[in-house]
Amino acid sequence: MDFKDNVLVPLPGLLLPPDLPWRMRFVELVQEHLMRVHAYQDFEPPRFFGYYFKDGDPVAGAWTVLLDPLAPMTSLPDSLDMLTQGEFDVNSSQDQESDFILVHDRHDGACWLWRYRFVMAQDPMLDVGMDDAA
Repeated sequence: MDFKDNVLVPLPGLLLPPDLPWRMRFVELVQEHLMRVHAYQDFEPPRFFGYYFKDGDPVAGAWTVLLDPLAPMTSLPDSLDMLTQGEFDVNSSQDQESDFILVHDRHDGACWLWRYRFVMAQDPMLDVGMDDAA
């Protein structure tokens, strides 16, 4: 498999509860953050959530919210390892990002692994191309 491919790996043997974002306090944590920044609106949870693990701790997708280590999240790395026979995982460390994120469909509990890449700038990019804009 070419690691540059956009890969979606189905996990038919893995179902997660539809209310997992609430069980893991993700929705509550995002709502608290919105209140702290004075964004007085309700967080509307999306249908799909992405999860991965950073140094063994569960993290939820686009908001990058560090979650409490609660079941069933704590057993996910071992379950994925067993289910994929060690071929895929969602673990990362301070030095290296995971190749995959676990995508969870809240409607039916289905799960997939999706290859993703975080894109981060090491230096500010504000001045790049500004001379060309005039």
